[in-house]
Amino acid sequence: MQEYNILTIANLVPRKRIDLCAAACARMEKKHPLTWTVIGYGPLEEQIKKNAPKAMTFIGRVEDLVPYYRKADVFVLPSCDEGFGMVYVEAIMCRCPVVCRKDDGGQEIIDRTGGGLAIEIPPSDDRAADEIIRAIEKILDNKDSYISAEIIGKARQLVEPRAIKDIWEKLLGKYEKFLQ
Repeated sequence: MQEYNILTIANLVPRKRIDLCAAACARMEKKHPLTWTVIGYGPLEEQIKKNAPKAMTFIGRVEDLVPYYRKADVFVLPSCDEGFGMVYVEAIMCRCPVVCRKDDGGQEIIDRTGGGLAIEIPPSDDRAADEIIRAIEKILDNKDSYISAEIIGKARQLVEPRAIKDIWEKLLGKYEKFLQ
């Protein structure tokens, strides 16, 4: 049976919901051999580590994230109140499909690239963990459809200088009245 490598990169703060990753990992490790790597640090670090399942490993700060993305089968970040979410774009550009929260910053990236799944996160943590697991398993069952050259190209377009300039110009246009 293949071992799955799941990756999460985030500050360990409440809005990132790494606790949901730990709950999903605890359930998944009963069904699948896996390693779930969490890269990051923050005020919830000790609490999350204390409650983390055996398959979850923690790494603090990392200078070069590319090898971690490339080794991972799926990137998971069920963050709420996320902005653009560069980690989602980075993961997709490294051929690592993404699971993120619907109606948040990651969904726009998924909608524009097709590089993963944006899922509903129910209020119940148990149900939320189940939804994360379902999304991970769906991606693992058909990973190639989430990592095509076309998808990677769309992700790259999101961070090209011209695209970034266009985004900033739109934002500045919206806030011009407030900035004067």
